[in-house]
Amino acid sequence: SDEQFDQLLPVRPRIRSASYWSSVEVAQTASRWLTEAGAQRLLDVGSGVGKFCSIASLSSSRRVWGVELRPDLALASRQLAQRLGAEVVILDGTLERIDPSRFDAFYFFNPFAEHLAETHERYDERFPASVDGFINDVRIVERWLRAAPIGTAMVSYNGLGGRIPLSWVVERSELVNGDHLRLWVKRGVDDSSDAIIEVNEYLLPASRLA
Repeated sequence: SDEQFDQLLPVRPRIRSASYWSSVEVAQTASRWLTEAGAQRLLDVGSGVGKFCSIASLSSSRRVWGVELRPDLALASRQLAQRLGAEVVILDGTLERIDPSRFDAFYFFNPFAEHLAETHERYDERFPASVDGFINDVRIVERWLRAAPIGTAMVSYNGLGGRIPLSWVVERSELVNGDHLRLWVKRGVDDSSDAIIEVNEYLLPASRLA
């Protein structure tokens, strides 16, 4: 259960777990979907305390990567993985440091929402809310998705936060703990400037929202 798993976390990450880290059910389901989609090298964007990475690694018997901005959470991630015997690699820093071509699968638990959150909703105040930061991170990931080879997979939970090219197709979808978990696979070339934006249960054309 999440209650049992979260006892492995330091105090502050444990307190914020329900809001910030993927549940055990979500992590196991996402890992299973990505494994069935043929994923070999998975990156969790905004991996936090490493809960998803460790569970996904143990569920798939594969190495899982995460990228995390906060040094204390990156350290806690490594300690968690070591304690569980999970094969996890945590990359410190921003998305600019990531070479997306190293990965054939991605996991996004609404990773950019904190850029726009109210103070009381933020994990902490070390990284101030920033619309520019949100736009920068979203655009980086949008470029990743457009450049990804056909067959690349990703799972979004509670929305990616950015535009998903029309070349990506929803293969599976499930409502878990009140939020939408979706498996996307790139099935074609990017021959359209339009894209999809997740808004709760809806998948809306970006042009319509604009």
